[in-house]
Amino acid sequence: MKKDLKKIIFRIFILSIPFIIWVISLLVVDPFNYFNLNHYIKNTSKEKTARKFNSLLYNSIAFKNNPSANIIIGDSRIKRLPTEEIKQITGDNYFILHSNAAKLNEIIDLFWLTTKYKKLENVVLGVNFNLYNEFAYANRVYELEEMIKNPLLYVFNGNVLEITIKTLVHHFSNIVVPDVKRNIMLQRELEGKSSKDKKAWWKYNVNTVAKNQYSKYEYPKKLRNRLIELNNYCVKEKINLIFLNVPHHIDFSNRKIDFQLSEAEIRYKEEMSDFEKFIDFDYPNSITNCRNCFTDPIHTNDSINLIIAKEIFNDSLVIGKNYKNQPLK
Repeated sequence: MKKDLKKIIFRIFILSIPFIIWVISLLVVDPFNYFNLNHYIKNTSKEKTARKFNSLLYNSIAFKNNPSANIIIGDSRIKRLPTEEIKQITGDNYFILHSNAAKLNEIIDLFWLTTKYKKLENVVLGVNFNLYNEFAYANRVYELEEMIKNPLLYVFNGNVLEITIKTLVHHFSNIVVPDVKRNIMLQRELEGKSSKDKKAWWKYNVNTVAKNQYSKYEYPKKLRNRLIELNNYCVKEKINLIFLNVPHHIDFSNRKIDFQLSEAEIRYKEEMSDFEKFIDFDYPNSITNCRNCFTDPIHTNDSINLIIAKEIFNDSLVIGKNYKNQPLK
């Protein structure tokens, strides 16, 4: 009997070896800094892998680990706002909590998530008409919160396994390949992208991405109510809240006309202007008419992001408009 029991225990031990190896590997690599126990793997490797493939999980855990009272929340269109310049203007450190392809309901969810970890003082929410749509919906923040509550959901997540491997590969390739050689390889890769490729990518965004965003629209009553709730909370808690309406190139914006959404956009701006600070950069102006101001039709380049940041945080609007108590034009 004892012999049989020893055999069972031995077999269980043998079968558990892969799991033990995986747990140890995960604790060492920890691509999303979930456990935040060590930094054997540099964050530069994690940013190139974990943040690239799951920006929502990476950035949310980064905020949880080091919460800030000043935060910018949105999708990829706000991720390159210059925080160093913002600090020079305001004296405050700002944390950019972005998630690629975030929907407005998720941006709102992220706001409430941040309130669990820090008393907020200044909040900027990156918004746009394309998010103000009942059909623009995703529910990834709920899954994120469940994972934060339950470490086993992190340990046994297939994407975490995949990204752990990618992070290890990136880490050791950086050791093997000197930085100078790596930079040369990267430069050659960038130079290999012809103007034809860039034109094709621009055309794809204008034709396909815009169609995906504008072809199906329904007034977002639930989102409207949630925005009012969020705004009322900020008023009550004396949080400085800014809604930033990010700019699109006119090639992209004109697609709203093709899908007969001009009136819906006017209503969107009228309702957003009910809030104290709704700053609009997405109207015909020197930015939206400038193709060189964008890396693609919906993402402004660094120089324009700097202009936007200076206007907002210096409270000196030149291109941006605040429609509070002003008629829409």
